[in-house]
Amino acid sequence: SKQWYQRRVAITAGNTHCDRNFLENVFVYLEEMKEAIAVIYDPLKTKLGNLNIRAFKLSLPAFRLYREEKDFTATMLKDNSLTFENLFKEIPVMVKNSALTNVLLCEIDRIQESTACLTLPTSSYLEKSMQMLLSGLDEVNQDLQKINLHQRNVYKQQQQLLQNVQKRKIENAQREKDGLNPLPEEDFSKQFKPPPPLGRLEPLLSSNRIAAHCEMIEEHVRNGIGKLYLADSFMS
Repeated sequence: SKQWYQRRVAITAGNTHCDRNFLENVFVYLEEMKEAIAVIYDPLKTKLGNLNIRAFKLSLPAFRLYREEKDFTATMLKDNSLTFENLFKEIPVMVKNSALTNVLLCEIDRIQESTACLTLPTSSYLEKSMQMLLSGLDEVNQDLQKINLHQRNVYKQQQQLLQNVQKRKIENAQREKDGLNPLPEEDFSKQFKPPPPLGRLEPLLSSNRIAAHCEMIEEHVRNGIGKLYLADSFMS
């Protein structure tokens, strides 16, 4: 299979791997080779003692839809049952060492006194993760404001169209009473065109990033909560 590597700097640089550029790269590689995957490496989490390597590829519905249209509308997402949860497909990663490497690691572990199980989770990682989560929520809030504004504009156009149609019907009814020929029916839809559909790709990516941050925070807290309870019992 064909892979490419991207260093994840979600915490250190204020960005995540799931953005429009990443989506475009995944799409281009998948067009060239169906087995292509993206390997994501988190250096900060690895520095804390947890090797973090993940692999992703674009899901089949997202790949087909992106090939037809570079920005998604709400109708497209609904017709293809596409959400932020199935936008990407994660590929399981298994790291294997040679027999000699395993022997060496066992020997090092036997010689050195291991204290990793007693290392408490760092608050800096959790703090930065929360900051990125709040930043992502701000992005989603801005996207929701754009969607609400677009819906109000669509509703306003529809009301203006209905008002003009109703007005023409009232005028023709009055002209018939006066013995006059009715006015021709006009296609007011040409005069009151609805706003173009709002793209939903960026909100979809923002939701995917928020889900990733929540997953990172949950995993970090889950791995450290037992150690914190143990440390608290020792201190008390």
